[in-house]
Amino acid sequence: MIQSDMIKKNTQFSSLLVTNFALVIVAIITGLIVSCVAQFFMFSGKKVFELTHNVSDYNFLNFTIFEQQFNFIPMIIAIIASLLIGLLIKIKNIDRWHGPADTIYAAHQISGQLDVQKGFLSTLASLISIGGGASVGIYGPLVHFGGTFAAFMRRLSFMPKIPHDIIIGSGVAAAISAAFGAPLAGILFAHEVIIRHFSKKGVAAIALSSVSANFLAIELDVVTYPLRFNENDFDLLSSLPGLTVIGIISSVVAIFFMKSLLFSGKLSSMINIPLHYKPLIPGILCGLFGIFLPIVIGLGSDGIMSFITIEHTFLFLLIALIIKVLLTSSCIGFGLFGGIFSPALFIGAATGALVFNIPFLGENISLLSIFAVTGMAAVSSSVIGAPITAIILVLELTGSYNYAIVSMLPIGICNLITYISFGTSFFDVQLQNRNILINKGREHILLSQSKILDYIDKKYTSLNRTMTTDNVIKTLKKNKTTEGYFIDQDNNYLGKINIINLINKGSTEAFLLKEKKHIILKPNDSVLETIEKLSEFVGESIPIVDNKNNKLLGIISENDVLKAYINLSDQIKNIEKK
Repeated sequence: MIQSDMIKKNTQFSSLLVTNFALVIVAIITGLIVSCVAQFFMFSGKKVFELTHNVSDYNFLNFTIFEQQFNFIPMIIAIIASLLIGLLIKIKNIDRWHGPADTIYAAHQISGQLDVQKGFLSTLASLISIGGGASVGIYGPLVHFGGTFAAFMRRLSFMPKIPHDIIIGSGVAAAISAAFGAPLAGILFAHEVIIRHFSKKGVAAIALSSVSANFLAIELDVVTYPLRFNENDFDLLSSLPGLTVIGIISSVVAIFFMKSLLFSGKLSSMINIPLHYKPLIPGILCGLFGIFLPIVIGLGSDGIMSFITIEHTFLFLLIALIIKVLLTSSCIGFGLFGGIFSPALFIGAATGALVFNIPFLGENISLLSIFAVTGMAAVSSSVIGAPITAIILVLELTGSYNYAIVSMLPIGICNLITYISFGTSFFDVQLQNRNILINKGREHILLSQSKILDYIDKKYTSLNRTMTTDNVIKTLKKNKTTEGYFIDQDNNYLGKINIINLINKGSTEAFLLKEKKHIILKPNDSVLETIEKLSEFVGESIPIVDNKNNKLLGIISENDVLKAYINLSDQIKNIEKK
């Protein structure tokens, strides 16, 4: 017996060792590959945009309005990109694009499944959109690609069983680390936004993936990180009123932006035209504004740096902010796919620069950069639901401890207001609109996904409708139960009876005494739905009846439901402790 226990422990230890070793290796490999892809996509997207939107190469497309020269090339390129996206939608029969919200949902499921094909196609669509001048970002699609690639690696036949949420988080961290040159922000983003729990195993694997991605990105040196800027000296005391105002105004702007994104999606669904034609609508809008106000199209990196380093007029900043919200919302809602993080950075930087233009708040020019940076951090952190990540991102991008510290005030104010007024993040509300309550955690999701049919008891007392009360009582006593179920010869469900209903009723037809109202479960009912129904239940067991053919499939007791809940709850605890 002792030897058997030792063998069992050694086997478990070996299995644990293999799993952890595989997790570390896969995390590093994922980090390296995602880093390469992120570098390629960022370089390609930027170069395609620069080549196609360098209007000086297309002088024959110039036109003049009020002595100002403009060029048609942004409109032409945007329409071409829209047609390519529409063609991709039609050929691949795509109903919607996949993004970070799907990555979050996958990390919260036991299976950890992500649609690999749609994930890769969504990343390709974002590259086409960005090259065409769509007002979208690339970081969201890269995050989803990182998670999708990690999930793909985990599904390989030779791969040992490794925790799905940790490996998905590793892919996500690698994408953020490589794209921003911010490994700490990548680690925190994966934990704060995607997997939403900390564990020693998770931190180790995700950190290795993030550091590997950042190391390779530095060694390859393919792209210049778009948001690198130097610290300016500023007076902390004089900045506090402006930082407080930034926190409040940023929350209003963030909510306006997120609601605009949701409204655009609803508007798109109301317009009765084929899905593959819809990208033309934002394509034309982006092309039109790209002609007259090019700062609002594309990734917006130049615009962000301009807001941080150059003093603009209040009117210009307000127009740029509103148009950016309009264009990004139309792109996301109508299928010109991309991320929302880059637009949120742009909108936030514009918000901070706007506050600088308010009298008595931005009198010192040294406050411009800190106002723009903290506005950028506040709005983007509320949109993606990552306040801690935003603080660390400021630290890594600026290399300034002071910038990171002062950004905490507007980030805290903005996130508090948006949480109360809107929700945890735009991604959470996206999932909520699909009836996925991600904010309630893994346990709620698992309980809602687990079918009660998996816990069915097929041993029940079956009764014939012609039986008398005496015969039914004898049958119930023989089976040591207080409830029975009437079925016909074809197993069709006819009703339920309790022994209490038979006492002192004489020898009559028992079927006439069946319960008039009682709970009936369907095979597709979840454990969560069953628990909710049991709140009003008094009795021994509940029948599970096929709602399609009225066949009695079995029964389930309160004790069985409790065991199912404990089993599922233990699975979640094991995931979040590892």
